[in-house]
Amino acid sequence: MKVIHSLVSLTIAVALAVPAMAQQKPKPGGSGPVMYKCVDSRGMAYYSDKLTPECNQVEEMNRQGRVVKKHETAKPDVAPKLAADQERAAKDSAERRRRDRALIATYTSEEEIDLARDHSLAIPLQASKTAENRLAKANAQLFDMKSQANHLAGQQKAIPPELLEEIDAKQKEISAIEAELQQKKSYADSMRARYEADKLRYRELKTAGK
Repeated sequence: MKVIHSLVSLTIAVALAVPAMAQQKPKPGGSGPVMYKCVDSRGMAYYSDKLTPECNQVEEMNRQGRVVKKHETAKPDVAPKLAADQERAAKDSAERRRRDRALIATYTSEEEIDLARDHSLAIPLQASKTAENRLAKANAQLFDMKSQANHLAGQQKAIPPELLEEIDAKQKEISAIEAELQQKKSYADSMRARYEADKLRYRELKTAGK
């Protein structure tokens, strides 16, 4: 009986071991790639279990760290972007040459550029002066309104709703004038900068032409 029992136990053990051994059977060509070594365009190496678009060269490695396959990833077509960049650069260069020719043809000295600047700034500066006068007047009116409100409050009297509305409206008017004035000053500053750049470029062209 003991012999029979031992044979039965052995048979069961073999039956259970066969599937497990089949699962552990190595695949052809090794255990299969489980990691990628990626080398990007700068020559930097990275290790990952996934491929990335930055990879220029890829090595597939098995569990033992051995390289089982090498290949290069498809590189993006840079020709359209390169052509667009070259076309843009050519247009910019042509525009600079056009501006240079116009600059030399328009002025005969740096003093003429200064005169043209002052002439162009006359109207914007006058507009800024007008806005400053309006702002000063509005601030004076607001000061008077607030003085009235403070006087009434000091006498512990109610401030009329109409006065409060006028104060609110005047404050909004002042904010609008300040924004307008800032815009006019910014425009004048940009105009000055443009003429100054023209004068510097004119000087470079004249010096190069000597």
